[in-house]
Amino acid sequence: MGADSGSFRDPWGLVFCKNGHIYRSIFEPGVKDFDQARHAGIYDKLIEAGYLIDHDQVDKVDSAPEGTIYCLKHPRLPMISYPWEWCFSMLKKAALMHLEIMEMLLPKNFWLRDASAFNVQFDGSKLRLIDTLSIGLRMPDSPWVAYGQFCSHFLAPLAMAAYCDIRTLSFWRNYIDGYPLDLVTKMLPFWRKYRPGLMMHLVMHARAQIMADRKENVGKDRSLKSVKVRDRGLLGLIRSLRRTIEGITWKRYSRIWEDYGDLRNYSDKDVSEKADFVKEVIHRIKPGIVWDLGANTGEFSIIAASQGAFVVSIDSDPACTEHLYRRSQQLEGHQRILPLTMDIANPSPGLGWNSKERLSLIERGPADLTLALALIHHLVFSSCIPIMHVARWLADLSTYLLVEFVPPSDPMVRKLSENRRGEHLPYSFEMFQSTFERFFFFEDKITLQNGRLIYLCKRR
Repeated sequence: MGADSGSFRDPWGLVFCKNGHIYRSIFEPGVKDFDQARHAGIYDKLIEAGYLIDHDQVDKVDSAPEGTIYCLKHPRLPMISYPWEWCFSMLKKAALMHLEIMEMLLPKNFWLRDASAFNVQFDGSKLRLIDTLSIGLRMPDSPWVAYGQFCSHFLAPLAMAAYCDIRTLSFWRNYIDGYPLDLVTKMLPFWRKYRPGLMMHLVMHARAQIMADRKENVGKDRSLKSVKVRDRGLLGLIRSLRRTIEGITWKRYSRIWEDYGDLRNYSDKDVSEKADFVKEVIHRIKPGIVWDLGANTGEFSIIAASQGAFVVSIDSDPACTEHLYRRSQQLEGHQRILPLTMDIANPSPGLGWNSKERLSLIERGPADLTLALALIHHLVFSSCIPIMHVARWLADLSTYLLVEFVPPSDPMVRKLSENRRGEHLPYSFEMFQSTFERFFFFEDKITLQNGRLIYLCKRR
C-alpha cells in the first residue's frame, strides 16, 4: 500500500494506491458528512453533472490505513498536474466549477469545506473535483469556511495573470498554500484593484486579514464577534465571486510561437511527411500516454490524441498552451490533451512537505512515448544543456522516443549559434548518434528534404 503524498493533511481521509488501483480511506471524523451526502444523493448528482470524480464503495482493502471506516475506489487519473502548470482558461474553469458546485450544494445544506486548486484534476477529457471529502454539511449561519482559500487559490492568481503578467502564475511554486492577498493587492494596477468585485474580494479581504492578524498578535480574542450569514447572503457571496471571476479575461498573445508555422524551415511536403511519420509510429506502437515536449501549438499532440492516446502537451509559452487548451476542448475527439506550461530546461520540481507533497515532472511518469521534435538544438544552444544530459533525461521519461535532430547547417541552428557568438556546447550529428545510442536502440527514421532527421528510439 502506498499513501498518496498529497493527501496526508486531511483528517477525514487518505488516498492510497494498491496494485495500481486508487482508493480513499474515510476516517471517523469524515463518516457523518459522507453518510449524509450519500443518503441525500449529493455524490450521484455531482457525478452525473460531470463535476465530481466517480467512486465505488468497496470492502475495506487489506493493509488500508489504520482507522479506516469506509473505503472508496476511484478511477486512476492519467496524469496529475498542478496550478503553476495550467493555462489561464484551465485555472478559470476550475474556479467557476467550484462556484457552480457551491450553488448546487447550498440549497441542500451542504458546501465545499475546502476550495483548494489541488482538488481539481484533468481526468482525460475534462476537469473534475477529485476530493470527495471536501463536500460536507454546512455549518448553520456560518460564513463560507473556504472563502479565504478560494480567493487565494483562484481569484488572486487569475487577477495577477490577467492584469499584471501571465508569468505570475509561476508564483504558485513559492505559494502552494495560495497567493498572499496583501501581496496581490500591492502588485495589481490601481485602476484594476478598485473594480467592484476585486475591491471586495481582494482589497477589503486583504485588509481584514491584516487587521485580524494584528489582533491575534496583541492577544485579542478573534472569536468575540461571530458573524452570522444567512442562506441568501451566502448565495449572494458565491454569485458575486462568480461574476468577478467571469469578468477576468486574459488577451492571449505570443510574438513568436503562435506564428511559428510561418517562420519555421519546413516546406509543405516536409510538414506532411513529418506528420505522416508521427501518425504511423503512434499507430504502430499504440502508446496509452504520450508526452509532447516543446509542443508549440500542439499539432503533433492532436495527431497523437486522434490515434487514441492521452497526451500531455508541454510548452514554455503560456499563449501556446492556452491556444491548445481552447482548441482541444472544441475539437471532437481531441479532448484527451492536457496542455501544461513548463520550461523543459527547468521542469516542475518536487514541492511541499519533504519535497514530496507535489511531485516533480519525472515522478509523474513514465509515459509510453515521448515526442522531442525540434527540441534538442534549443536545449543545447539556448539552455546550455549538453546532449549527454538531454539523452539521459529523455531515457528516464518513457519506453519509446520520437526525436528530431536538426543539423548544424539548418538556418535555425545557425541563428542560435550566432547568438552564442560561437561559444556553445559541442553539437554535431556524430555526437547526437553516439550519445543517444548509449541509451536507446534506433528502430526507424526518416530524413526530410530540409535535412532534418527524425528517429524512433526504444530505451535500452
